[in-house]
Amino acid sequence: PFVYYPTTRRGQPDNYANLYKPHMLLLGPTVASFATSILIASTSPLIERSAPLAPAPALQVIVGYGKLASNTCFGKTSPPGSSCQLSLSDLEKELGLDSDEARLTSEEFNRRINALDFQWPLKPYGINDKSQEKTGVINKGAETAYYMDELEARGLYDRRNPTGPLPTSLRPKLNAILNGEGIDDDASRVLFGALAGDFAAEQLTKEGLSRTFGGKSVIDYYGFLDLVGNSHINWPRYAADQRD
Repeated sequence: PFVYYPTTRRGQPDNYANLYKPHMLLLGPTVASFATSILIASTSPLIERSAPLAPAPALQVIVGYGKLASNTCFGKTSPPGSSCQLSLSDLEKELGLDSDEARLTSEEFNRRINALDFQWPLKPYGINDKSQEKTGVINKGAETAYYMDELEARGLYDRRNPTGPLPTSLRPKLNAILNGEGIDDDASRVLFGALAGDFAAEQLTKEGLSRTFGGKSVIDYYGFLDLVGNSHINWPRYAADQRD
C-alpha cells in the first residue's frame, strides 16, 4: 500500500513540479498522475476562469436604457429628446431577435446597442396606470441629480446663473455627447446579462428575452433597473440620498 507522508517545508520556492515531486513518488504512478492533473488544473495560469462582472457605471446603465427604450410613454408619446418605455417587440427588432432561431452574442449586442440613438429617459410618474399617463406631461428626467451634474461637468449649464437655459432644454445637447461616447464592452456585458436573465450567458434568444420580461410586453426605467440589479450598478456616492 502507498502511504502519503508530507516531505516538504513551508518557504520552499514556488515551483510546483519540484515541490510535489516527493509526494508523487510515494503515491505511485497512477495516483500521482491523477494528482498532477488536479494540481495543474488548479494552479496553471493558462487556464481561463470566468471572473464575475464588475458593476457598470450608473451613467452607462442610463445610456443603455435610453438607447434601447422608445418614446412610447404609457399610452402617449414622450417629449422630444427623451425616452420612456421599453417595448419587448421593439427590443426584439432592435436586437435582431425576431425569430425563434435567432441568436445574439454579447459582442453583437454591443455593436447593436451602440448603433442606437440615445435619449435621456423619463422617470415614471406616480404608482398606477392613471397617474403614469402623465409621465410625458410632467417631463421629469430620471436621475435628476445625475443629469444636472452631467450638464455642469460638460459645461452646458451653470446652476448659479439664474438667467441660464432650462435644464430640460439641454437634453438634445447632452444626448448627443453621451451618444457619441457610447457604451463600453464591460458595461455592455452587464446589460446583456440582465436582458438574458443570466450574467454568465453567452447568447441571447427571443425566448430568453421574453422570459426576462416575465410576461410583460413593456417595462419602464425602474423595471429595467430591477433587471440589472443594484449590485451590478456602480452609483455615485450621493445616489442614496439624492436620486429621484
